[in-house]
Amino acid sequence: MCDANGLNVYTCHKVAKAPVIDGRLDDEAWTKAEPIILVDTVTGKPVTKRTVAKMCWDDIHLYISFECEDEDIWGTFTKHDEWVFTEEVVEAFLCPTCDINRYFEINVSPRNVVFDGDLQLVNGQHPGVAAMMGWDCKDLRTAVVVDGTLDDRTDKDRGWTVEMAIPFESLRRQTPKPGERWRGNLYRIDLTPPPAEYQAWSPTFVTPASFHVSTRFGTIFFAE
Repeated sequence: MCDANGLNVYTCHKVAKAPVIDGRLDDEAWTKAEPIILVDTVTGKPVTKRTVAKMCWDDIHLYISFECEDEDIWGTFTKHDEWVFTEEVVEAFLCPTCDINRYFEINVSPRNVVFDGDLQLVNGQHPGVAAMMGWDCKDLRTAVVVDGTLDDRTDKDRGWTVEMAIPFESLRRQTPKPGERWRGNLYRIDLTPPPAEYQAWSPTFVTPASFHVSTRFGTIFFAE
């Protein structure tokens, strides 16, 4: 679904039973959630390495899942806030307010290494990674399941799945009310096997690929 400006709108339903954050997407919350199929962020066209994302919520958390087809699953970073966004990763950008120049970024790698930051664009431009580092998403929970062999570059893997439980309180927000709208975007970077793909829920149409185009954020509509 799109709004009057052609930007994507996702109806994020409230769940009575929260998904278990174990990286396995077999919970009822996920089977009932509407899928988001990520596309090429530059062109808006379909990608070769399919990614399906979903969202739901309860009184405490926003939940996000990713299911990523991937024949070569790898990652070298092992510590929190290392630059996982320079490798293969899934990303959630969340803007709970009407100020699209201020938003939160949460990245998760196949090793379940997290980079999180609080971003304030300056004249529409990224201020640099150092400016983001003062914020951690307190009590964030993430999990990853790899269907294949992590870091074995000689075999053929199948994919990896990710779950995030993001506390509203850590985003400096109270629990949304039904009908509330946030802005945001979901992304994936897949570098190997080539060609590299930069994927998005709401394509940014920027060359070279850039995710920090908040004017292209979709709308997350919180519903019962």
